[in-house]
Amino acid sequence: MFKKQLMLALAISLAFPLSAQFSTSAEKLQHHVYTLAADSLLGRGFGTPQGQAAAHYIARQFREAGIEPLNGQYFHPFNHRLGILNIEGVNVAGVIPGSDPVLKEEYIVLGAHYDHLGWDIREGDTVVYNGADDNASGTASIIEIGRNLARNRDSLGRSIVIVAFDGEESGLIGSTHFIQDSIIPPGRIKLMFSLDMVGMYGEHGGLDLHGVKLLNDYEWLIDELAGRHHVEIKKANGRTVQRTDTAPFGNRRIPAVHVFTGTESPYHQPEDVADSLDFDGMALIADYLSDANLQLSTVENLSDLPGPSEEQIAGTRIFSAGILAGLGPAQHNYREEFYKGKSILAAEAGVFLQIRLASTVSIQPEILYETSGSSHPDGKFRTHSVTVPLNLVISTPEQMGFSSYFQVGGYYSYHFEGKVGGEKIDFQDIYDNQEWGIAYGFGFNIMNVKWGVNFRNGLSGIMQDQDAGKILPENVFISLGFTF
Repeated sequence: MFKKQLMLALAISLAFPLSAQFSTSAEKLQHHVYTLAADSLLGRGFGTPQGQAAAHYIARQFREAGIEPLNGQYFHPFNHRLGILNIEGVNVAGVIPGSDPVLKEEYIVLGAHYDHLGWDIREGDTVVYNGADDNASGTASIIEIGRNLARNRDSLGRSIVIVAFDGEESGLIGSTHFIQDSIIPPGRIKLMFSLDMVGMYGEHGGLDLHGVKLLNDYEWLIDELAGRHHVEIKKANGRTVQRTDTAPFGNRRIPAVHVFTGTESPYHQPEDVADSLDFDGMALIADYLSDANLQLSTVENLSDLPGPSEEQIAGTRIFSAGILAGLGPAQHNYREEFYKGKSILAAEAGVFLQIRLASTVSIQPEILYETSGSSHPDGKFRTHSVTVPLNLVISTPEQMGFSSYFQVGGYYSYHFEGKVGGEKIDFQDIYDNQEWGIAYGFGFNIMNVKWGVNFRNGLSGIMQDQDAGKILPENVFISLGFTF
């Protein structure tokens, strides 16, 4: 047993050399936060002149810290369509090239969003949402971590990309464009850190690392290395956070770690100002993450996640599948009469496949078990069926993991069993065991969960003898689905 422990310790010491010495300046962090969270920048709203002024300040600090421009320039501009508005945003990105002849072609991305909520008018006064903790704290930290790593560039294996994202508060827009535009090939990104709200270390009682357990040997990071820097790790898990800039990376199966000190600051309130931040705690975190990135840049295999697929590298997944179930009223419409049949409870459950044609357009076939019917003059009429809807789905662009959709198409049902008034339905001579009609609905997606309302109106009657009068089925389902 002792021999095994000795071998493990030796392996770790070889994988992670002794920590470098860093001494991040709390005064520099404070200067950055007070500059970015000043009233004059009016909350750094997405697409505003004040947001652009913040971007230029960050680029100047990158240059002064020794962070080189990425692909020859610090600015990564992009356009975002919002209704009739075309908003111009800009990420600020730099790189510290690695020194290993092989690993330098791979990247660790260290990011933070610099935008916030802008300003408002209350009782005739301008109220600024300064966003000191959210997220001037993260932006200030990546500048100084970049400075630390630039001074130790000869010890880096992988290249380190430092990026300040725009448009996070409006739906992770800047980080999404960073991935979609392949500013660096997504397949070469081996790890991502997002520093979003790191200014309340003391008040929070430590540091949260959401997603760190996606890394191999993460125990060393949260125990030994954190201990060397006297950093208390309060939470550590293997979950990619979807409500910050880790999401576009995690959705490409890139391990992404959210670095966080909680919501003890006045989250999304005007009171989130620079005076309230723990700058000594921020310096402690910056030293720890500088050392962590230096060490991780030399590790051959950072994670056993499979990495982005070819489809994901090209863009959004083409194919996705899931399960869904629904409940709702079903009834029969007596077209040649002035009334409808009374409704009964209908249910459905099955699987679906979504085939993406464009970023917001897809085709969705489904295979469902369905039970429906109506209250009938001879008693309750209920069928058991295999139903196959096929819909064209048009959705809104995803923002913060949320999107809405409308779908329209058709369906086919085969009734394999049924009863009316307690007696078996005669599908041979009286009732038709096949049905087809139109389908439509609407709903919304929250990450992998689908909520919707689906309507199915039959165009074929339930009777074989059409002279008996056309009786058409009508179903409504409130559905819940999950996409794998």
